[in-house]
Amino acid sequence: MLNRLVGMLSGNQKPAPAQPAPAARAPRTADTPAPAKASAKHHSVMRREAMLGRDQRVAAYTFMLRRDSGERDETLPEVQQLIDETLLDNLRSMDIARLLGQRKAFVPIRPASLTHPLIDGWPAAGTVWTLKITGADAPDDALLARMAELKARGFLFAVDAETAMRPNSQGLLQHADYVLVSVAHEDMTAVTTQMAAVSRLATGKQFVASEVQTLEAFHMCHKLQFALFMGPFITRREKLDQPTVGPSRAKVLSLMNRVRTGAELPALAEQFRHDPTLSVRLLRYVNSPGMGLMNKIGGIEQALMVMGQDKLYRWLTMILFTGGKTQDLDHAVLENALARGRLAEQLAGRALFAKARDEIFVAGLFSMLDVVMRVPIEQALQQISLPAEISEAILHRRGPYAPYLALAIACEEDDQQSIETLAKSIDREVAEINAAHMDALLWAQQMAEE
Repeated sequence: MLNRLVGMLSGNQKPAPAQPAPAARAPRTADTPAPAKASAKHHSVMRREAMLGRDQRVAAYTFMLRRDSGERDETLPEVQQLIDETLLDNLRSMDIARLLGQRKAFVPIRPASLTHPLIDGWPAAGTVWTLKITGADAPDDALLARMAELKARGFLFAVDAETAMRPNSQGLLQHADYVLVSVAHEDMTAVTTQMAAVSRLATGKQFVASEVQTLEAFHMCHKLQFALFMGPFITRREKLDQPTVGPSRAKVLSLMNRVRTGAELPALAEQFRHDPTLSVRLLRYVNSPGMGLMNKIGGIEQALMVMGQDKLYRWLTMILFTGGKTQDLDHAVLENALARGRLAEQLAGRALFAKARDEIFVAGLFSMLDVVMRVPIEQALQQISLPAEISEAILHRRGPYAPYLALAIACEEDDQQSIETLAKSIDREVAEINAAHMDALLWAQQMAEE
């Protein structure tokens, strides 16, 4: 069952065939092409941070370079220019235009880089230039004119609230579409005061709550006039005094285990009948237009027969993340988990065989079970039957699947000092990782919406 999971989660797409070999790692031969080398001058692993809308679903991403642990002084103009060039070049190589049809992309950039040649050919729809303005910078007429020119082409702009409130920077507000307000200190009185001050200077601006640390802080911000929310709260492991698995998810886990072990349809149907809510959802799904059935299905066992085990396991996986008594941010967590699993699987695509790739995908997906189920990861994994290699990668970051999972997680986080070492250990170039990252985001977005 596991070696078919990736196919069924991607709409029954088949993974690329691999040459047979006794070990999990496929040997490279003279006929096997080597990984493509990076063609750009500067490459660094990109990381992303999701931005949620008021409906608690992913509405945008902001993309950043992984922080360099070296000692270069990022305040130097030449270093700042290099950072911006690297960021733009990486995003272009990732073909960010594919994402912009469905999500906005907030791209942090210095004002001086708005005249970079890459900007002229950049896709405007969905791109939000987040201006990084230091205390020494003062917006001049040339910058405001360039912003007006780019806005006429369809670009959007975001500025930090503290920057926009400076006496010599308030002209930026006339061209800004979004204003970022840090809520890291969780002082909501100060936050509302700052938002009111911005609104007095310029109306019609959309506010973005940045550095939202906890789910509690998100709820406080949601009561205010914020349009977007970003920060580690989306995938944060909240501490619970008495962690428990809700009964609905416990039933879904039991069904998933039965499907994996090849349970007969009558036994599965009987378990569905014990949960009327889940039965209704199953019948609603199987009779949806997407299934393409000519006649309506009215019985549980008939619905299970029509779906088959592969589609049933896929559907149960989605229900596990978003079904039953849903928690806040379930859909956002699902999209993140799907992207993580897909990226880990793609990174392993050239080196490992189908069964191993499938299990790496599962490792990425289920590495976030603790977030959505709100129980310790050890407790979550105990309730679903998984191969030892998957559990080892998730719980202990070791075993053959661990490097792929670690790299996928590194694309979501900062200060991953070992990322270059991990890339080398799986024989992957930075440009390949970035391209696979974008592919995974697009695939996860489509799957989460379906």
